[in-house]
Amino acid sequence: MTHPLLIVLLVTIANKSFGVKLEDRYEWKYIDYVWNNLQNQEVIKSDNYDPIKNILLDVDEAPDGRVFVTVIRNRGVPASIATVSNERGPGGPLLSPYPNWSWYNDTTDCNNNIISVLRISIKCNHLFALDFGRKDGLPGDRICPSKLLIFNLENDTLVDRVTIPSNIADNKNGRGLLATPLAYVRDCRRIDNVIVYMADVIGSGLVIYNKYSGFCRIESDFMKSTHPNFTIENESFYLEDGILDLFYAPLAGNRIFKMNKHTLRKCPKRSEANRLTQVAGTLSGQTGPIASQNNVIFFSNIPKTAILCADTTKKFDPSNSVIIAQNSKKLQFPGGLKVIRDKEKKVRKYKEGKVLIATNRLQRIFNNNLNLNETNFRILEFDIMKIKETKCFDSN
Repeated sequence: MTHPLLIVLLVTIANKSFGVKLEDRYEWKYIDYVWNNLQNQEVIKSDNYDPIKNILLDVDEAPDGRVFVTVIRNRGVPASIATVSNERGPGGPLLSPYPNWSWYNDTTDCNNNIISVLRISIKCNHLFALDFGRKDGLPGDRICPSKLLIFNLENDTLVDRVTIPSNIADNKNGRGLLATPLAYVRDCRRIDNVIVYMADVIGSGLVIYNKYSGFCRIESDFMKSTHPNFTIENESFYLEDGILDLFYAPLAGNRIFKMNKHTLRKCPKRSEANRLTQVAGTLSGQTGPIASQNNVIFFSNIPKTAILCADTTKKFDPSNSVIIAQNSKKLQFPGGLKVIRDKEKKVRKYKEGKVLIATNRLQRIFNNNLNLNETNFRILEFDIMKIKETKCFDSN
């Protein structure tokens, strides 16, 4: 009966030894946008903007230093992808819809509008976004088919729009919500040969796309949620979400799994996918998005409001993962977690790169007690160089 206690003590010691300072990049009481005066009046009158419905979820950074965020497109949310502007309002920094306001007209024009995007991926100065086509939030009606959008950030133009067939976007029961894109590019000079992995958080599947080989959908029993009850800062809520990333963990679960990317491209059936899935590690609590650099993996412990790291060449568990940041105030539900590599940036600040984190207080949103007079959304960052001496970097 002493073994679980030993694990807890080891994790606590790691936390005290390797705590890293979280830098506040941005913070908001509520989300607001850069409007023109006429547009502002029209939006307020038409109820297309409601501050309490705007929930910051994901974050990424372009090589030119622009910070991109996503906002869950509930009723009252005017735009789904935005950049953080230099202008400020009473709630915090104002967001500029990306690419511009014309992409968010309230129409059923599926070719020239962005309906709803949860997460994004920036690789080789290109932004990859999954538009799942549902109006008025996650349970809303699908008004457009799911599609992959690729923008060239050099000139902010759309370079590809790929409609995803319904039998690929959804499982056999018609359930699906493609939320997380992960772009894999071997050579930025051949960006057209990108492989995009897409996580289905409702249909418990993984979709793979390449321009030359087409689509593939993979499902595994390990992609289903197993722990849908969350507690953050003594507030509980229910969220049944599936996989979020390639090195994946169901959001409502307590284990991290991995599959070889070459195996994935063969599009194995469920039984074969189950056989080929490996347990990478056991978690001490539910986790959110996962990020990696070389052999180092970064992930969160949602109930413990902590960010951890581990060496992926080893099977990790709570005894050999390292808590690198823990903050009950700032790390309430990390919705976005990205490694920003300095070699991809035109303006360098961190020698070894940094980890970028977007957090929200999802438990308060679910329980309808969000206070717009308090700080509710944050973008945080920390220098990877500060944790190079931890066991997470043993094999690097």
